[in-house]
Formats: sequence, C-alpha cells, structure tokens
Amino acid sequence: MKQTPLIAQHRAAGAKLVDFAGWEMPIQYSGVLDEYHTVRSKAGLFDVSHMGRLMVSGAGALAFLQSVTTNDVAKLAVGQAHYSMVCNDEGGIKDDIFVYRLKPADYLLCVNASNRSKVLTWLQAHPRDASVVLEDHSDRMAQIALQGPISKDIMIALGGTEVMTLKLHHICEATLASIPTLIARTGYTGELGYELYASADRIGVLWERIVEAGASKGLKPAGLGSRDLLRLEMGYLLYGNDIDETTTPIEAAVEWTVSVEKGDFAGRAKLLAQKEGGPAKRFVGFELLEKAVPRHGCKILDARSSEPIGEVSSGNLSPILQKGIGLGYVPSALSAIGTRITIDIRGKAVPAQIVKTPFYRKPKSA
Repeated sequence: MKQTPLIAQHRAAGAKLVDFAGWEMPIQYSGVLDEYHTVRSKAGLFDVSHMGRLMVSGAGALAFLQSVTTNDVAKLAVGQAHYSMVCNDEGGIKDDIFVYRLKPADYLLCVNASNRSKVLTWLQAHPRDASVVLEDHSDRMAQIALQGPISKDIMIALGGTEVMTLKLHHICEATLASIPTLIARTGYTGELGYELYASADRIGVLWERIVEAGASKGLKPAGLGSRDLLRLEMGYLLYGNDIDETTTPIEAAVEWTVSVEKGDFAGRAKLLAQKEGGPAKRFVGFELLEKAVPRHGCKILDARSSEPIGEVSSGNLSPILQKGIGLGYVPSALSAIGTRITIDIRGKAVPAQIVKTPFYRKPKSA
C-alpha cells in the first residue's frame, strides 16, 4: 500500500489504519462517532494527502480546461475555486474535482485518489496547445483539511490571519507556523473549514503545529470514517459509490456544474440532450420513517408495487438526526420530494421518504 507523508503521525496518534484506494489511511483515532461530534462542535484535522493534485499552466491553460471540465473556468477569478466534473465523451463522470485558479495562467486540480492516474492519462491524451504544461504534483505537495467551527481560530493562532477575509471557495497563499501554505476555504464536511496545501517534506511539521495549537481548544485528528458520515449528512457525492462513468452530472443532480453555454467540452452533446430531455433516472436523498440503517447496495423499492427501482449508493445512521439516511438513483418519475419509497434492509421492507438535501443544515454563524 502507498503511504502519505503523515504515516508516522498517524501511528503515533494510535490510528486504526486501513486500505483505502490502495493507500494506508486512518479510518479512526479516538472513534468514528467521537471524531464526528468533534468536527460538528469544535474541529477535526484530516489527512487527505492521498488525493491527487494536478497543475495545469500556460497561456492555453484556460482553453484546455474549458475543453476537459464541465464547469465554466472562465468565470474563476484569481484566488477562486469551483466544483466541477471531468466527463467521458458519453457524459459519464470520470471524476468530480475542484479547480483552483492560483494565478492568471496557473490552475490546481484536486482529484480523487482512486482516479488520479485515470484523470491524468485522460488529460494527457486530450488535444491541447503547445503552451500548456500539465504536471502531477501529488507526491511533492501534500494536503490536510482542518474542519469545524473553531477552525478559523486555530488558523489565526498559527499566523494565518488571511482567513479572516477568505471567502467560501477561495484560496490564498500564506505562512502557517513558518511554513509556506496554500489555504483554501473548501471541505467535505459542511462545516467552516480549510484545506491546506504544503510541501510534502513540511506537512508533518504543519500537522503537528496545528494539533499543538488546537488541542486546548478541543481539536482532534479525524479519520475517514467520520469524514464519510459528515459528507453523507450534506449529501456530498462519493466517487465509486454515488457516481462513476455510468452516471452523468445531470442524473447525479449536480447539473449546476455543467455549463453547456461555454462551448464544446468532452461529453457536452450528451449532457445537453439530457438537460433538454430530462434524465431517465435521478439522484435523490431519503430518510427512513422507522428506526433502521440503510447501507450501500440495499434495494430501493416502489412503495406501491414493491418492485425494485434502484439501489442505495450511500447510507448510514445520522448521529445528529438519529435516523437512517441515504442516497441513490430512482426513476425520474418517482424522484419528487415527498415521494414514499421502501428500502429493503436484509429482507425487511422499511418505509422511507425522498427529502431535500442536505439532510443536516448547520445554523448560520460563519
């Protein structure tokens, strides 16, 4: 298995390590639920260095990215970021990514760990201007995520006063604990938080300084188990479960990431047809109406006929809502908010209802 530059810190903290997309990663430290509640109430520190980090630069970088991603990169100001998709020619999702505009002609792409090689190969094979430089910085640059209500206070304590004015989906250069760092106000938890990019040979020191600065405030390291619970409550997509190359952004209910107006890009024709005609299936969130826990792979049934109409792509018991919640695809005709469905959980038909996501809405404070 591959290891991130923080493997020693994980072992020292007593993390339970598991194989995640070929990486030896912490699933938990103090416990999944403890870390979940810590992020919701104080702050958690996640290692996300297994993610891929690709740099695209040069005079033709904007035109190139417009042709290989679905969102309109031209709308990004320097220091701004957006969520986007890399699709195949049929509109199927190769990966969901974040695009950061660091300088007028320099862009950082954050891609999923399991898709790093696939996306890099796809981009390399795509026609581009000779000025475009495409580089994989995944090994030289590492990435951690500080997430939770007190994350801003911790950043300021470390000298990152830039966060006082940093808006959602923006990025800036700063020096944290004497370490040059890219600070992005992004995350996968629904909480106030930051994703920090620094040199792989300095990320261990940065991690330790953050832990030291935040420990007295209630900060704890957090693993992939709590991260998955947190993102599920927000209805955020997980590649390989909720989306893959057999699903499109229109079907996945993230059509706002698709700008058919900007011009041609990989998958545009199919996505335009789906936008105009409507998809046959639609990604939805649901809540169970009885106490039970839906899991990935459970059948979704028509409430009237009991016929299978889909599968649960992600599901769990929400710790804060204390009810079973899940995500999955159903026929578009049965996707309206309020529609009753049934989830087959180990042979038991459990009633459920399609609801609007996110399941959990944080009281506005930041």
